[in-house]
Amino acid sequence: MTATRPLAQLRVLDFSWVWSGPLVATTLAEFGAQVIKVEHGQRLDNSRLRGRPLREDGTPVDGPSIELVPYFHQANHDKLGITVDLKSPQARALMDRLVAISDVVVENLSPGALERVGMDYARLSGINPRLVYLSMSAVGQSGPSRGMRAYAPIMSSFCGFEGLVGYPDEAPIGMMNFGYGDPNAAVHALLPLLAALHEREATGRGTHVDFSQIEAMMAVTAEPAIDAGLNGRDAAAAGNRHRSMAPHGIYPVAGEDRWVSIAVADDAQWASLVAAMGAPEWATDPALERVGARLGRVDAIDDALSRWTAAQDGAALVAGLRAAGIACSPVADVQAQWRDPQFAARGLRACVVHPISGPERLYRTPWRMDRHPPQVAHSAPRLGEHNAYVFGTLLGLPAGEIARLAAEGVIA
Repeated sequence: MTATRPLAQLRVLDFSWVWSGPLVATTLAEFGAQVIKVEHGQRLDNSRLRGRPLREDGTPVDGPSIELVPYFHQANHDKLGITVDLKSPQARALMDRLVAISDVVVENLSPGALERVGMDYARLSGINPRLVYLSMSAVGQSGPSRGMRAYAPIMSSFCGFEGLVGYPDEAPIGMMNFGYGDPNAAVHALLPLLAALHEREATGRGTHVDFSQIEAMMAVTAEPAIDAGLNGRDAAAAGNRHRSMAPHGIYPVAGEDRWVSIAVADDAQWASLVAAMGAPEWATDPALERVGARLGRVDAIDDALSRWTAAQDGAALVAGLRAAGIACSPVADVQAQWRDPQFAARGLRACVVHPISGPERLYRTPWRMDRHPPQVAHSAPRLGEHNAYVFGTLLGLPAGEIARLAAEGVIA
């Protein structure tokens, strides 16, 4: 751990899996915390089981598939990795010793899962009163729904978010092709976790942060929820439409499957767009000079605008509309993102080398900080990669004892 990094004095035990909890712990690692990911070799993190990745030339990467998944590498980089069977009393004794020299526990399991193996806050705080323990279940550790087991798409459906994603008069898309609730929960959970650590500096005592991922999803669906409560209006999927901007959407440009986003924020920008298009007859209707009229004729505007953009070179269109003061950006696929100069200038990616799959590019936390920027130093740990260091160097177990515990399935 480097002393100059802001969280370098923290040791974090990461009992979480998949995305939401691991992303919290990974963010702490990017700012210097020593994060130890706790796994079980017979019950693998689901994100290790996403199949064998392909190289850019389409050939598969050689090696054990559970060590190769880019998804796992992204969510767990810069961590140490150990394997234990928490159902074993000997394993729990080892973990008790590790808890005693740690600062934070992160877990996103169902309520009661860690309690059943003696790794709950009530017990661990007795071992280490300074421990800050973050639980990230679906609805929290108490209440009539505490037993709900849910992944991100279930949580976002439960709070109505999924019903807002889609096009008018069509069925919801569902899950947005990824679990938006996971990174949303992670970013929200960081705030109370860091606040608890700050409070610990003043009081000397840790705390249990009981975090509900569904409540975090409600934070990004507040407007339709309040509208329904106050005005009796049920929100519906609106595609890329905006309630106070028109046009506002995704439009085709020249080439195969090429698109740009355009958002006209006010009447002055509409006039600039009309001028940029060369003042076609359909756009010079005086009624369209006011946003209210444009919102009422948004289908016709989108159809006509799409016919114009489809004949334009995407890069030239983006540059021209931006110069005219109109928000316009290319819709970039992954390869285009890697080439985007803005992404490069912001330092969003880091190149590291995984010992099996080789060089890879990982995203770092997108926060710009002059003195202590987030750092990505190495890829995710292989299964049990740091057993010898954690149990030997940190806890002082002889190599022979570690080998015995591994043979007996304690370090598993």
